[in-house]
Amino acid sequence: MTAQAVAVNVTVTGPVQASRCTFRGFTIGSTAGATVVLYDNASAASGTVLASFVLAANGDKHIDIADGVRCENGIYISVTATGPVQGHVRIG
Repeated sequence: MTAQAVAVNVTVTGPVQASRCTFRGFTIGSTAGATVVLYDNASAASGTVLASFVLAANGDKHIDIADGVRCENGIYISVTATGPVQGHVRIG
């Protein structure tokens, strides 16, 4: 059986995938704390919000979406933090 998703590393604000894809989840952590928002958008922090959360210092968040969510425009991550986050977004 082939993999249903690929992990795309994320550390700062920017595009995760610049074209149509399936959002299957994420694992993201931060040593300093962060506010993270994922959008259905290829190049800007706007559009349909896929996920929004706040990480405490040394916190992490894991979401798994078995069937996935179709993102018509791609996926963009917005990170507000004093340092980078560590983790990945899973897309199919």
